[in-house]
Amino acid sequence: MTRSAVGRLILKDWQLNSPMIILSIVGGGIALMILQLGGTTPFVLGSVFFFIALILCASLLPGSNIVNERKKQTLPFLMSLPVSSVQYGTAKLVSTFGMFLVPWLTLVGAAVWFIAVRHVLPNGAIPLALILALLPFIGFCISTGTALVSESEGSSIAATAVVNSSYWLVWYILASRFPTLTRDWTAREPIWSPTVLNILGGEFAVIVLVLGLTLYVQSRKRDFV
Repeated sequence: MTRSAVGRLILKDWQLNSPMIILSIVGGGIALMILQLGGTTPFVLGSVFFFIALILCASLLPGSNIVNERKKQTLPFLMSLPVSSVQYGTAKLVSTFGMFLVPWLTLVGAAVWFIAVRHVLPNGAIPLALILALLPFIGFCISTGTALVSESEGSSIAATAVVNSSYWLVWYILASRFPTLTRDWTAREPIWSPTVLNILGGEFAVIVLVLGLTLYVQSRKRDFV
C-alpha cells in the first residue's frame, strides 16, 4: 500500500475522533480555570477534573479508534486492501498515539504555564504534576496495545478497567514510598531531585517498552479478520 493511502487511513481516524480530542482539551481547560480561582475547594475540583479529562481520553480513544473497526465490521474491508499487517498496525498506532498526544501535550503544557506564569500553584508542583500526568499516558499505551493486539472489545474493556482502577494505588505508592514528592511540591522553585528524575525516566521507559512490544506482537500476527 502506498504511503499516501496509509496517510489517508490516519487522516480518517483523526476526522472520526476529533470531537473526543476537542472535548478533552475543553474539559481540561475548564479544570485549569477552576484551579485558578484559588482556595482549597477549587484546588481539589480543578485537579480532579483535570486528570479526569486526561484519563477519559486515554480510556475511550483506543476502543473508539481500534476496537470499533472490528465491531462495526470495517476491519475486513480494510484488510482486503493491499495493506500489510505492519502497515495497518503502524497506521493505527500512529493515529491513536498522535490523537492522544495532542490533548495530552496541550493540557500538560497549559498546566505548566498556569503554574510557572500564572502561579496558581507553587513552582515546586511542576515535577509532581509531570509525574502524575505521565500515569494516564502509560495507561493509554497499555489500553492501546491491548486493543490493537487483541482487537477484542472484552479484552480492551478489561485492560481499561484494570488501568483505571490502578491509578489510586500508584498515587498512594508514590506518596508513601517517596515522601519528598509531596513535601517538595510547595517549594518556590521546581526541585529536580534524583528521585524525580528516576521516576520520570522509569515512566518514559515503560511507555517505550509497551509501544515497542505492541508493534512487535502486531507485526507477527497472521490473522486480522
